[in-house]
Amino acid sequence: MARRERWQQLPPGMRDLLADESARARAVTGRILSCMRRWGYREVVTPTIEYFDTLVRGEGTEAGDRLFKLVDRGGELLALRPEMTTPVARLVTTHLRGRPLPLRLAYAGQVFRGSETGSGRLREFPQVGCELIGADTLEADAEIVALAVDALAASGAAECSVSLGHVGFLRGMLEGLGLPEEGALEARALLYQKDFVGLRAVLDRAGAPAARGEALTALPGLRGPQAIREARRLADTAESRRVLRDLETLIGILETYGVGGGVKVDLSIIRDFDYYTGIVFEGHTAALGFPLLGGGRYDRLFEGFGAPHAATGFAVRVDRALAASAGGDGGGEAPDVAVAFADGARGEALRLARSLRQQDLSVTVEILGRPWDEVARGALAAGAPRAVLVTGSRAVVREADGRERSAALADLLRGGPGHGGGPCPS
Repeated sequence: MARRERWQQLPPGMRDLLADESARARAVTGRILSCMRRWGYREVVTPTIEYFDTLVRGEGTEAGDRLFKLVDRGGELLALRPEMTTPVARLVTTHLRGRPLPLRLAYAGQVFRGSETGSGRLREFPQVGCELIGADTLEADAEIVALAVDALAASGAAECSVSLGHVGFLRGMLEGLGLPEEGALEARALLYQKDFVGLRAVLDRAGAPAARGEALTALPGLRGPQAIREARRLADTAESRRVLRDLETLIGILETYGVGGGVKVDLSIIRDFDYYTGIVFEGHTAALGFPLLGGGRYDRLFEGFGAPHAATGFAVRVDRALAASAGGDGGGEAPDVAVAFADGARGEALRLARSLRQQDLSVTVEILGRPWDEVARGALAAGAPRAVLVTGSRAVVREADGRERSAALADLLRGGPGHGGGPCPS
């Protein structure tokens, strides 16, 4: 196999979308945004490029290593956004300061990860999400989780569920161990990586009681209908007990929303952004081994922008939603109608094409001068429902099954290619 030239390749983690997949992605994004609009969320748009300092202010200095960085002509350090929440926080604190709270905002766009590596890991991908800003209540958490369930349904992904956890439970357990801040961060990272040998070593170095260490290593098993009951046996701090009470209340509210069956408690969730302060949740589907939705509460993020707002939100990975769906969105690459014309009938053909497009049909007009039969056979084979040959005041309509009929052009202009005429004379 011949080696491809560099100009024929893409950088690692980048991909092209052909017409059908692009149409499906737009359809999924549109359905999710429409779902959010029905919940009162209004779409905002932020730039793809932000100042590097802005993004680091939102995510923390350690996030700088995973940014795509660039320098403008003035020497300013810029970066491509790695997620949408920080740009929305900047937008809120610069343009919407003083507006009545809560704010309900939605967004859609491409995000970029400079450090994503490994087979199949994308460094550019589409997200659509929302933020509920200015409410620190369980009612706000319930709204955003219930909306996440609806958004998954709108995405078209099959057999979806939401796993719900809370960072406060792990925080409470770590406080009970008496670990220094550095040790607590290391323990959390090892739990995230499921490195229980390394975790045990950290706990032993800190002199943590064996029973408390065993409780921490049991965290990955705290999921499902019995999770809260089992967690009560391990909750030995006021913080962890409070979290369990809040989760019970939250599940009750979600049942009132009618989405309780689609949400399960999972206290093993450890989101990889340090700014989460309360609930955390992920959306899963049986078709994928990784989440297609992630979110949670991030009450400290806005402090970095001078506006200490409580906030919660989530984002859907559109590419993963497409991978988990059955397809069929957005149509194929074929037009609804392929139009050709006989000598001297160009004007009538273009008038018909314009009329059909005004009826929201996709129409191609033959520009290569090919014979009618070749045009019709090619269009129908590609999936077009019908092809039309305009001869003047009349036209020939060929249907997908190969049958042809004659129609008056005036009838087609009034009602489209599915109206008027009878079979073509043999």
